[in-house]
Amino acid sequence: MIFDGVFIHHLIAELNNILHKSRLEKIYQSDESSFLFVLYVKGERHYLALHISPNHYGLHLTSQHKSGQVSSQFLNTMKKHIEGAILESIVQYQTDRVIIMKFTVYDLIDGPIQKELIFEAMGKHSNLILVKDMIIVDTFKKMFFESGRQLLPQATFEFFPSEKKPFTEIDYAHVHTPLDLVDHYLGISPFIAQYLDEHPVDVLSIPPRPTRSLTQKKDYVLDIFPETDEKIYFEGISKMMDSKTKTNQPAFVSHALFINKQLQKGAKKQVQYEEMLKESKERLSDRWIGDLIYQSGYDLSEKHAFLDVEGTHITLDPTLTLNENAQSYYKSYQKAKRSLQHIESQMSLNQSLIDLFQDLKTFVSFATPESLKDLEAELIPYGFKGNKMPKVSKKQQSRPNIIRLEDQGVVIYIGKNNIQNEYVTHVLANKEDTWFHVKDGAGAHVVVTAKNLSEHMLRKACMLAAYFSSMRESSSIPVDYTLVKHIKKIPGLPGYRVSYKQHSTLYIDIDSIQIQSFLKNV
Repeated sequence: MIFDGVFIHHLIAELNNILHKSRLEKIYQSDESSFLFVLYVKGERHYLALHISPNHYGLHLTSQHKSGQVSSQFLNTMKKHIEGAILESIVQYQTDRVIIMKFTVYDLIDGPIQKELIFEAMGKHSNLILVKDMIIVDTFKKMFFESGRQLLPQATFEFFPSEKKPFTEIDYAHVHTPLDLVDHYLGISPFIAQYLDEHPVDVLSIPPRPTRSLTQKKDYVLDIFPETDEKIYFEGISKMMDSKTKTNQPAFVSHALFINKQLQKGAKKQVQYEEMLKESKERLSDRWIGDLIYQSGYDLSEKHAFLDVEGTHITLDPTLTLNENAQSYYKSYQKAKRSLQHIESQMSLNQSLIDLFQDLKTFVSFATPESLKDLEAELIPYGFKGNKMPKVSKKQQSRPNIIRLEDQGVVIYIGKNNIQNEYVTHVLANKEDTWFHVKDGAGAHVVVTAKNLSEHMLRKACMLAAYFSSMRESSSIPVDYTLVKHIKKIPGLPGYRVSYKQHSTLYIDIDSIQIQSFLKNV
C-alpha cells in the first residue's frame, strides 16, 4: 500500500463522511503498535484501526473489532483525556502524511475543551501525539534533542519542518523528472510522481477509485496502474485497507513483541550493570582507607565511630576494633576487585545480546512467511515459543530460504536474517564474488556472483543491500562492497559477524519503483 499525502487526502474525506460528530466510546490497544477506536454515531458503532509499526502503518475503518489485551502508559493517557469525547473532524496537515483528529471534551466545570490526536504516518518515524492548545499531553514515541523539535509531555508541539510546497501548488513548468515532484511537493510519493510526470494534471482532478493491482501487488486510492495490470476495485478505501489487513496480517507480531521484550530486558540489565560497575569502582578506594586506619597511630584494639586521618574522615563500625574495621575495608576492596571483571564480562555479554536482538528487529521488518523457520531458529534458544511449522527434511533444513535473483546471467543472493547471512557469505559465495552490506548498520549480506560489475549491477546490489537493512527509510544510505576473499570471520563471534577490508562505499537512495521491479518475481 502506498500511503502518501494523496492517499490520505481521499481517506480523510471518506472517514469524515462516516465519523463526523461521532462519540469515542472506547480505546483499545491491539498490540505493541496498534490501537482500535470504538466510535458511535447515528445509531451505528464503527471501529477505527490505527497502526504505527514502521512497516504496517495507517488508519482505516475495520470489520475486525476484537478488544486488545495490551496496556501502556500512552493508552491510559488517551483513555483519560479523550474517551467519551466527540470527534469533530479529521483533517490533513497541509498535504503531508499527517492526520489530525480534532476532539471536543465536555468538562462539567470548564465546558467544551478541544484536544487533538495527531498521527504522523511516516514509516519508521510514525508517531501518535495527544495535544491540547499545541502543548503535548503525551506521545507514543518520546524524543529529546538539544535543539529543534521536542516530543515530550509539556513541550510545545511543532510539525515536521519542511520547505516543500503542498501538492495543490504543483508548477509543471519546473518539473523535469519524477524526482522533482518528490523533492519539492509534500505528500507526493515516487509512485504517483511517475504518473504525474507522464500526465501533468492537477492531482485532485483524478477521481478516487480504490484499486489493487494484482500484477504489481500494490494498493492505491487512484487507478493509475497500467491498463495491462490485473486489478481489483473496492467500494471504499477502508474496505481496501481492511482486506489487506485480513489477508496480509503481520505474521511476525509475536516475534516482534518477543524481540522488543528482550531489548527492554537488555537495556534494564545494562543500567543495573553500570550502577554495579560504578559502585565496585568506588569500593576500590577501600584498600586506601584500610591503609589509613593502620597509619593513624591509634591502638588497633580500640573501638571508634570515626577517624580523621591525613584530612580524610573515615566512618567506622563502632562495634568493631580498628583492626577489624581495616580488615573489613580490605575485604570490601578484594570483593570489588573480583566483581569488576565479572561485571564487565556480563556487560559485554549483555551488549552482545542487545546487538543480536537489534539485528533481529531489523530482520523482522522484512521477514516473509517462507523465512519464518530461519527466524524462529534464532529466537527459540532465547525462550521464544515458536509456531508449529510443517516438518521438513534434513536436506531442506540445511538450505535457508534466501532470495535468489538473476540479471543477465549474474546471480544475486540476499540473506534476510543472521542464519541466511552466514549461509550466503560462507557457503554459497566464492572468493571472487562481490559482497555488499550497509555500512555501520544491521542488514542483509548481498553477494553478486561476479567480480567485475557494471554500473547497473553495482547500483542494483547496493540498493538491495540498503533496502534490506535498518536504514531503508533513510536517504543517501552508505553501502560497503568488496570481494568475498576480503571477508573474515571474527573469532569467538557467530559467522554472520564479519570484518572486511579493501572495500569501497557507495551512497544510494532507494527507488521504490525499481525495488518492486527487482523483487517482482520473488
